[in-house]
Amino acid sequence: MRIEIPEGAQRIIETLHRSGHRAYVVGGCVRDSLLLRVPVDWDICTSARPEEVMALFAGNAAPTGIKHGTVTVIVSDTSGTETYEVTTFRIDGEYKDNRRPEKVVFVRDVSEDLARRDFTVNAMAYDHEEGLIDLFGGRSDLEKEIIRCVGEPDRRFEEDALRILRGIRFASQLGFDIENETAVSLVRNTPLLDNIAAERIRVEFDKLLSGRHAARVLEQYRDVIARFIPEIRPMFGLDQENPFHLYDVWMHTLHAVDSIRTEACKPSEVTSAETTCPLLLIAAFFHDIGKPPCKTVENGWGHFYGHEKTGAEMTNNIMHRLKYDNETRKTVIKLIEKHGIVFDPAGKQARRLLYRMGEDDLRRLIALERADVSAQHPDYVRERLANIAAFEERVDELIAEKQVFSMKDMAVNGKDLIEMGVPQGKEIGRIKNELMRMIVDGELENERDILIGQIKKILKQDRKRNKNERNKDI
Repeated sequence: MRIEIPEGAQRIIETLHRSGHRAYVVGGCVRDSLLLRVPVDWDICTSARPEEVMALFAGNAAPTGIKHGTVTVIVSDTSGTETYEVTTFRIDGEYKDNRRPEKVVFVRDVSEDLARRDFTVNAMAYDHEEGLIDLFGGRSDLEKEIIRCVGEPDRRFEEDALRILRGIRFASQLGFDIENETAVSLVRNTPLLDNIAAERIRVEFDKLLSGRHAARVLEQYRDVIARFIPEIRPMFGLDQENPFHLYDVWMHTLHAVDSIRTEACKPSEVTSAETTCPLLLIAAFFHDIGKPPCKTVENGWGHFYGHEKTGAEMTNNIMHRLKYDNETRKTVIKLIEKHGIVFDPAGKQARRLLYRMGEDDLRRLIALERADVSAQHPDYVRERLANIAAFEERVDELIAEKQVFSMKDMAVNGKDLIEMGVPQGKEIGRIKNELMRMIVDGELENERDILIGQIKKILKQDRKRNKNERNKDI
């Protein structure tokens, strides 16, 4: 099979060849090309030393990882300007922290470089002259749909414990099984994850959630996930003990994650980077984490009063620990706090939620609610999903009508209030909030004259109230 290498990458390879060096595209781009997926990155490995690569591409190269032999080369081609990582063949020295080698040794033979890589499906190289270099059965493993370590699994995981998560992440993204010896070693070495930085774990966890087969992998390797999110352990096997739920809390969660993907995220079938909505997937994963500490049983029925608030607090702590950015963390927490809401398509709820949450977060909440309900007992799902659909239609109508749900769209502003004699400060905010509430509840039209008239009424009421309070003091 001939792999179509991008023009820029091919020019780099040809430049290296002309200078007497061997060079190949390597790793994930080869794997994805053989799977007929579109690679995200095209990495190049070469026998040229880093200083030789820098000299060959002088003015268009940066020593971004020179210690480990990586130079970033900038190439302009017909598709625009692209950057490619060019790394010298190397073997790794001793690993003392289960993450990075103490040193690397540059070599001239690609076989030595491929032998140090994590999984066979990632240990293949290719160029048009030599074709596919597959020394460890990577292509066969692709055909068998398995993830298998290069060489001895224990050694691979002890070298770099992040490979534990990379292995299950690839299984999630590709839908592959993990070869038995590799799987046993992966689970056995899970404690090594304690040595990995939280940021690195978070990145792999998000990619795992974004895989098309995340639910299956999370079920199979739940103890691996529990190593860095131990709060999920009480969810395993926890019977919900009410007729609305067919699954225990953990399996309900996995079905919700799967539902988010199929209904809201629409992952691509052909690209190696899953086109998903990781924020929603994170919210689905954590949405019921507060159920175990909140469970009570009354007259044989399981209840989980307050689990939304408890779950939001627990999720906040976990996301802090895993170094999520503040915007993602706050949005996920907001969704978890509100996910138990029962939507009312007929009342003022849609208006009020659009005002309080904004359209984007309300759409996310609707998606999360739909996933949550879809993962419940089939006998009760249809009616609940119909209610969510009716509520979403009401939201669509309000958006189409260009109703006002934001202060910035109100027909009066702070300057107008100041000109009417309202002192700067909290009084302006109080009056604007009252006007906004009345607009959202349909009590006022968002027209300047009407709002000015209401402001006058509010000011008149304030003066009367203040006068009455002064008389009381006398």
